[in-house]
Amino acid sequence: MSRIQWPEGTTFRRITLVPEDRACRACGRFMHESDRMARYLRTFGDPVHVVTVACRCPDKGCPGRTERRVSEDLIALAPPHWSISWDLFAWMGHRRYQRHWSCEQISGDLWDRFRMRVSDDVVEDYTEQYELMVAARESDIERMREAYRDTPDVVLTIDGLQPEKGHETLYVVRELNLGRLWFAEPLLSSSQGEINGLFERALEISRRLDKPVRAWMSDKQAAFVAGVEAVFPGVPHRLCQNHFLRDAAKPVLEEDSHAKVQMRRKVRGLRDIERPVLARSRRAKEAASTQVAAAAAAPAAAKSPQAATPAEQPPNSPTEAPLPTQPAGSATNAPAPIETADDVVLAYCAAVRGVLNDDQGGPLHPPGVRMAAALEEIFDSIGRARMEKKGGPVTGPSPSSPPASHLASPRSPRR
Repeated sequence: MSRIQWPEGTTFRRITLVPEDRACRACGRFMHESDRMARYLRTFGDPVHVVTVACRCPDKGCPGRTERRVSEDLIALAPPHWSISWDLFAWMGHRRYQRHWSCEQISGDLWDRFRMRVSDDVVEDYTEQYELMVAARESDIERMREAYRDTPDVVLTIDGLQPEKGHETLYVVRELNLGRLWFAEPLLSSSQGEINGLFERALEISRRLDKPVRAWMSDKQAAFVAGVEAVFPGVPHRLCQNHFLRDAAKPVLEEDSHAKVQMRRKVRGLRDIERPVLARSRRAKEAASTQVAAAAAAPAAAKSPQAATPAEQPPNSPTEAPLPTQPAGSATNAPAPIETADDVVLAYCAAVRGVLNDDQGGPLHPPGVRMAAALEEIFDSIGRARMEKKGGPVTGPSPSSPPASHLASPRSPRR
């Protein structure tokens, strides 16, 4: 367990814990202090220096001499060998596994909010302890019996996830009626014997709960099919709906992917359109900044020679205060920015690029179909803009500018 490094000059709040009951269980004599233990804990409040008094029976011939008694309040502050208190431990675990924060985010938030400097290694060690405690709590058979008290039977599902080839595969067994995770186990080998061990563990849990297994659900790998037949003979085994849908939609997704490639080949040259537009915009901004600088220098150059300087004015003559000037670019009474033709062109290019990069949707909303519908919508919008502004520059907000909503929500293809 990583230890917390205390800065020099840290002020600790001292707590001394003495056993509440100091009577020897064997002879009943008063137990004497044998030694003291010191611990330093990081809490949400002041850092704590905990001094624990340990007591033993003074009679060397007493059978209770081997007992070393400490205060029961010690475990209420923190378990042995820990450097943080329970409240800080629960705070770290909640943000790691409920909000899915990284260890770096947790340590950074501790410093930003509480000025508490804790290393990433300390956060990682204690969040692993939190995960073990939660797993032990969720797998407690008595708690599971209470949760499944009103459930007549269970439906189990199994699946495996391998991050990279050659790494361990994490197999997860989950119950569907309550949506409860029964257990997860990493396996280096996916042999039939190892897979059967997972089904035997699930069978043991179902027997201890006294709940029959009504059905199994998986992607029907060969090892899963053989495992269900060997350990759960006669129990139905069905294919996962998600895997069934993906298998059924595979030909459609292949055609959809081919259509996307063809559309991307036709819709090209966005950068060639944007480059001269951005160059014109850059030159216009440079010219505007030059004009603003010249206008700011003009009043100083055109100063009247008859005007008296502050040094030439009489001491008792009131000096007229200059009128406040509105700074350039101020938002007060500033006209709304006018959308130029270049702005419209850049907006269309951004919309087209967003459509071409949208690959989400899955088999129920094929991205190629949505891409075709969105490109058709942008093409119609460009046609309407050309008809409305034909013969003159595009100024003012264009009512036919491409909406951004079609990039976020799937649209059905036009018929």
